[in-house]
Order: sequence, then C-alpha cells, then structure tokens
Amino acid sequence: MRKCIRCETEMNDGYALFEGSSRWRIFAAEDKGLFPRETGRLSCAVCPVCGYVELYVKKKGS
Repeated sequence: MRKCIRCETEMNDGYALFEGSSRWRIFAAEDKGLFPRETGRLSCAVCPVCGYVELYVKKKGS
C-alpha cells in the first residue's frame, strides 16, 4: 500500500481516471507518432485523511 507523503496515512489506491464525460480510460504510452504503444493505465491513490492524490502508471498485466 502507498503511504501519503503529507500525513503518512495509508492511501486508498486503484482509482481509475476517465477523460471528460466519456468512459475511455487515460493511458500512458510511448510517443511513437500516429499509433503510440500503450505501456499502462494511469491510475491514482487518494488519501482518506487530507485528500492528497498521487498518480501512478499501472503496468499492463499487473
């Protein structure tokens, strides 16, 4: 589990990020021109105490 860097509370992780009102998830990719190669999904962890949000890339297959 991730620990909040501000208040050292255990963070809730595994939250998904969505672009606007669509149901398409945001992903991290190598910049390879027209067809980027996806390296993982952009996810976030949220601190239940202070509200700090941390972004991380969840690799494919993990």
